[in-house]
Amino acid sequence: MTTSTLSPARPAGTTATTVAPAGAATTTTSDVLDRAPLLALLVPLVLFAHGIVDWVDGLDQLGKPGELVELGGLGGIASAREPGALTVAAGILLVASVGGFAWLTAALGRRLEHLPVAVPTALLAAFGAGATAAVWLGHVSGLLGTDLPAALTWGGPALTAAALGVVLVALTVEGRLPAGSLALAALAAGVLLLPWGLVPLGALLLLIALAPLTRTASD
Repeated sequence: MTTSTLSPARPAGTTATTVAPAGAATTTTSDVLDRAPLLALLVPLVLFAHGIVDWVDGLDQLGKPGELVELGGLGGIASAREPGALTVAAGILLVASVGGFAWLTAALGRRLEHLPVAVPTALLAAFGAGATAAVWLGHVSGLLGTDLPAALTWGGPALTAAALGVVLVALTVEGRLPAGSLALAALAAGVLLLPWGLVPLGALLLLIALAPLTRTASD
């Protein structure tokens, strides 16, 4: 009597399973849905475009006394009630950039592992973006006057910027963002606050500061 050395037949309806070798790259859902690298590249460029369009739109103010300070400033919302395609385009680009920064804040918050600031910063940034859009639409539709308090006019962008700043600080604390990038982002924020029409410069500084974030989390 002989003993067969053949493997037993595989039951019908079963399929062979393949074990991936250790170290093989796997793609997770979070990697697929991570839009932070693309947003970190595109959103500062949208802000740069806003600065250029708003600067060109303000060239006609050079002949008016006391209006030079408005040239190139963050005037897309404040001047949206005035007619003109460039004025409307500047406002749209500003609203789009604030919304993009809110989206970037939420995307970067998902990268945090230890500091629980993702949810509150995402909510704060979204509220700021919504407030920015609401004020701009109010100017365009004529529901809001032109003489609004500065806190209402710039409150939305300021809230979104604050939320993004908190996330960047948290990323730096967790070692996911170089300290030099955080310092450069703070410098960019300071440049954007200056009343000298330096929005394009501030946007470029912010683009450089966010450059390390243009890589995916798995890189």
